[in-house]
Amino acid sequence: MLNKTLRGRFKLKRTQKLGIFLIFFFIFSTTPANSAADFTDIDGLEAFLDGVIAGQFDEYNIPGATLSVVKDGEIILSKGYGFADLETRTPVDPESTLFRPGSVSKLITWTAVKQLVERGELDLEVDINQYLDFEIPAKIIKGGEEAPAPINLKHLMTHTPGFEDRGEGLFELGEENLKTLEDYLKTYLPARVFPPGEVMAYSNYGTALAGYIVERVSGQPFAEYVEENILTPLEMENSTFRQPLPDHLAPDMANAYKFQGGKFHQGEFEFISGSPAGSMSSTASDMAKFMIAHLQEGSFGEVEIIGPETAREMHTQQFTHHPEISGMTLGFIEDFINGEYILSHGGSTFLFTSGLFLVPEHNLGVFVSYSGGTGMEGGKLFQAFMDRYFPEEYSPLPEPERGARESALAFQGEYHPNRSNYTSFEKILGIFQRVPVNVDEDGYLVTSFFGEQARLVEIEPGLYQNTKHDGFKLVEKIGFVEGPGGETILVPGGPMTFSRVPWHGSSMFLGGLTVLTMLFALGTFLGWPITYIVRKIRGEDYWNPTGANVARYVGFGFALLILIMMIGLVSVFARVDPAFGVPEIMFGEVPQFFDFLIYIPIVLAVLTAAMVVFVVLSWWRQYWTVGSSLYYTLFTLSAIGFMWVLYYTQFFGQLIRQFF
Repeated sequence: MLNKTLRGRFKLKRTQKLGIFLIFFFIFSTTPANSAADFTDIDGLEAFLDGVIAGQFDEYNIPGATLSVVKDGEIILSKGYGFADLETRTPVDPESTLFRPGSVSKLITWTAVKQLVERGELDLEVDINQYLDFEIPAKIIKGGEEAPAPINLKHLMTHTPGFEDRGEGLFELGEENLKTLEDYLKTYLPARVFPPGEVMAYSNYGTALAGYIVERVSGQPFAEYVEENILTPLEMENSTFRQPLPDHLAPDMANAYKFQGGKFHQGEFEFISGSPAGSMSSTASDMAKFMIAHLQEGSFGEVEIIGPETAREMHTQQFTHHPEISGMTLGFIEDFINGEYILSHGGSTFLFTSGLFLVPEHNLGVFVSYSGGTGMEGGKLFQAFMDRYFPEEYSPLPEPERGARESALAFQGEYHPNRSNYTSFEKILGIFQRVPVNVDEDGYLVTSFFGEQARLVEIEPGLYQNTKHDGFKLVEKIGFVEGPGGETILVPGGPMTFSRVPWHGSSMFLGGLTVLTMLFALGTFLGWPITYIVRKIRGEDYWNPTGANVARYVGFGFALLILIMMIGLVSVFARVDPAFGVPEIMFGEVPQFFDFLIYIPIVLAVLTAAMVVFVVLSWWRQYWTVGSSLYYTLFTLSAIGFMWVLYYTQFFGQLIRQFF
């Protein structure tokens, strides 16, 4: 019913549809390719964006959205869509309704860092340990044996500090579970994986760390510093990093919903312990003021939050893996869309998804935030916006040249994100974010990024262009470079990179071992008792040596325990919160039996070692027939394979750290 109501807000009469069609026909028929975009027709701009968002509401079951567009220092459009509260039918107000822009908040944090650099209180190039009251250790777990260089603020701002990714502790439900920024950083210190300044791997921890440095150097809580030095000067009166929300803002917070099972489910306010990385709550109109300040080289009206030189530095590329692929400025993500240089940052919490996009050459900015959705809506809206106002004339790409297939085969394989965990069983999440790279018979690279298929052609050695020429593309180009440890790194642009994994780390190998072991375990658990019962019924009395009986007990115990572990894990991760769309365990909602489950691998390892001994004995002392001995041997080999799966996914590493 609520979904029908939302759709009804966009339902148009026949005459209205005809009018919009004529508007769009006139707009598109009178906008030649590559001409200067005309933003004087605000009604046309509004009608166009209304149509895009209406389609997204219908396709993705979005309950509410807010949007602002700025041009030449002015807010030319600010609008709300749908409802801030589905029960009371409260409409979204772009001036007062707060959304959670997630990682878009990082741009505020980086601006705060640069303010302190301007004042001489911070230096981007020095070891960050000198600003902290705890130590970031020098030890790294990849990238060679030489002592790594210290991490500095520039590394943090370009997402190249080399930290592993840890989701644990970042999001909390309930104020009582919220950690202070200091406690979060000291409790969840990640391992260092890469030498700093060499591999881009997006890091929430790195941004939170930069915010803590702002806090320590300024002598103010981070939220207070931001209010005094950024939000208040920019007249962003309805924005805050405070959690929970201040009393005067709390009533205007948009309720967030996810559409599951044919209805909307309301989520609770998300508390973010690493607050500088994404805890801001804001409105579309307030975010418009922030965009204006950056587009005006740090100025908003008579107020200057950073100097022009600082602003230009923040908008200039500071790191990329490949000269032909976009990288990072000091905080902004670079992109090229329809030939235009774009500075942007996306942001997603479990309940909100947002995007901020600047087109500096045209003094233009777009901000959009959604309640619910999939995470791709902001990028798709901005692509449609660019196609409408900055269309690019299509230039056909060349066909693969002779030898292109052989060149491409050098890059074939499975790539896992470098933004991953390497020291706990969160590592398994990286396997689910894998990027397969294959080569078709014509020499094109064929890959998939987060479900988005791409077919790419080589345009120079190690550099490939997406052959899709219209609509939204997650990747425009991808390049391949050598990593610090000699591994091949796939670079799609921005702060996300992927490293090729060896065959024994691929999802097919790890998944195949797991499935094989489960089949043997199921066959053993069901087959052995059934065989025993059948023989008893038939009156077949046979004698087995004691060792053979013990071997069977060990194998049966392994089968029983692994089935219990896998069924238990599936049941835990199947408990998905309908509003947040993720397993409840991610918010610390752990069932009592989970502690028992995570210790089962230790027993499985002992049983596997025992099975290896009994394999040798079964052949040496001829416990069984050749067929039975062969089955036990294959079962044992599958158990050894599963031990590799547990080792690779860091189940054992996690347990060792818990003990020691």
